[in-house]
Amino acid sequence: MASPGSSGTTGTNPLAGPDPVIIRDLNILDRVPVVLNHLTSTYYAWKMYFSLVFREYNLQDHIDGSVDSWFMEDDEEWMTIDATLIRWFYTTISKDLFHPVVSAEDDAHAVWTKLNGLFTDNALQRKVFLHGEFFGCQQHDSLVDDYCMRLKKLVDELRDLGEKVSDELLLSTLMAGLNDDFENAASNIRLITAPTFPKVVAYLKLEERRMRMSRTRATHTALIAGTHGGVPPTAPAPQPRPGPGPFQAPPPHGFPYPQQ
Repeated sequence: MASPGSSGTTGTNPLAGPDPVIIRDLNILDRVPVVLNHLTSTYYAWKMYFSLVFREYNLQDHIDGSVDSWFMEDDEEWMTIDATLIRWFYTTISKDLFHPVVSAEDDAHAVWTKLNGLFTDNALQRKVFLHGEFFGCQQHDSLVDDYCMRLKKLVDELRDLGEKVSDELLLSTLMAGLNDDFENAASNIRLITAPTFPKVVAYLKLEERRMRMSRTRATHTALIAGTHGGVPPTAPAPQPRPGPGPFQAPPPHGFPYPQQ
């Protein structure tokens, strides 16, 4: 039996729903390569990956609340797919999230709503925390890519809470947190035409590569100089100082030494 509102994905029937066998055998870890965890900034990526899977396999009616699973209990195919989605959710979350949301009576929509609520409830407190982390983010000794991605994850988390961070504010915060090695690079960013976050990240990664190569060349040059031409000459070995001549006893009082 086809589920209400489903578009065709199997056979030639335009009203047919997704094939339960295809959904059941899908390796969700290949499609959602992140684990949802309170300790890491993975919520935005986790939600985005799942949203793509829902769209690709026409599964929105299982998670958007448009279909009540109570009315679908006699539809074996629909219930099979719903159970598969629940298994996907439990497979892609950390152990500390499993116990707060697990319930034998929940359908896929209920589990999806619970998991999203864990990251969007208490929005005001979470916004305050994320704002402090965002504006205090510093590169320190981390690589440019790690630093920039850390900022981007914070922006994504704020967006999930309805707080949009403008590109101008993101770029300003990024430049303010760069370490001293990128002082000149930060000034040059202002010369980029229509700067965007991807453009600036690409430029900083190239600059980081250039500085790394420059340091390597300087070290190599110093080693060559020290090996071939930069070693100070060896001091000559000290020569023995001449000792006193043969001992001569003093002449008797009043008599000079004989002339040689």
